[in-house]
Amino acid sequence: MSNAEQLKKKIQYGIQIVTFRLGTESYGVPVAKIREIIRPMNTFPVPGLSEPVSGVINLRGEIIPVVRMHPVLGIADSSGSEDEERKRRVIILDVESGGFGFIVDEVWEVIKVSSEDVQPPPEMSGVGIDVEAVIGIVEISGKMIICIEPQKLVGGILNTGNLAIECT
Repeated sequence: MSNAEQLKKKIQYGIQIVTFRLGTESYGVPVAKIREIIRPMNTFPVPGLSEPVSGVINLRGEIIPVVRMHPVLGIADSSGSEDEERKRRVIILDVESGGFGFIVDEVWEVIKVSSEDVQPPPEMSGVGIDVEAVIGIVEISGKMIICIEPQKLVGGILNTGNLAIECT
């Protein structure tokens, strides 16, 4: 059963997705996976963690690793102008192995989609990313939104459970 078929089975009555921009591309993540969305904070580098992990933040006493998704997805970083920097956000996710954040260029909105709106992703074997990381594609207001599972994209790069153990 494909990711899109599994998602359609799970979301018979619809699902809410937070939409955001990375470069010129539109992405979405299910709201249920998001703990919060914050403005970027100063990150602190941790020895042994390299690109695309920009470092860790202390979010109300919890150490959260922060990942730059641009290099993970092969997207050019659009930082530079003050306006672009002002729009940047960090989306904090809760996953089984602990929380982590990822930097996005701009958060747009929360949309509700039905299972019929979710189209299966194209065949992507051999492109260098986990095919399980792309849930499906949704077209909203003329925009193609790629629904992703960020923890599957960074799973090999970031083991938040080990990071938490090393920091204690």
